[in-house]
Amino acid sequence: MTPAQRGSAANLIYLCGPHHDAVDTQLEYHTLVFLVNAKRSHEEAVARAIRVALGDVTYEELTIVCTVLAYGAPPPQEFGVERALPLQEKIDLNGLGETSVQRIRDGLSQAARVQDFVAFQNTIQSSFGRSLVSRFKSDYYAALADGLDPDGIFDYLTERAYENAGARDTPQVRAAALAVIAYLFEICEIFERG
Repeated sequence: MTPAQRGSAANLIYLCGPHHDAVDTQLEYHTLVFLVNAKRSHEEAVARAIRVALGDVTYEELTIVCTVLAYGAPPPQEFGVERALPLQEKIDLNGLGETSVQRIRDGLSQAARVQDFVAFQNTIQSSFGRSLVSRFKSDYYAALADGLDPDGIFDYLTERAYENAGARDTPQVRAAALAVIAYLFEICEIFERG
């Protein structure tokens, strides 16, 4: 593998400590074929659960995800949202893979709900939307600085959203995280320089 292939999101597999050790010490069992199939199977199961849960996203899950994103960062340096490229142009410019594109489309099925939720929160606290965007951009630039490719960045942003969403790890919280990240992906000027 080239260094770019080795560092790509397609080659990434998340493992806990014990499973990481098991893979490294039992190479005869954990072959490339085994790991690729295990990763694909797990990703399909998670994607299926999230797609199903998108219809069950409530304001409770949106509150969990948006509050973490909006208030988990230092005060924003810059307010507002710059004009973003059209969605398909942004996807094409960055060469996002089929999995990321499907996740974005799945998440955007709830874009109106996320937009309504953020608008409502702005009536309570006027800086809510700006804080949400600021945190999203901060996480984006951190992933970019780490050298992740566009698919890896999208995965990172989604993982950050639901890793920090508290103790409840449900398909609905994961779906809410995906919906919020897809919405912010569409409206924010990021991923635009390829």
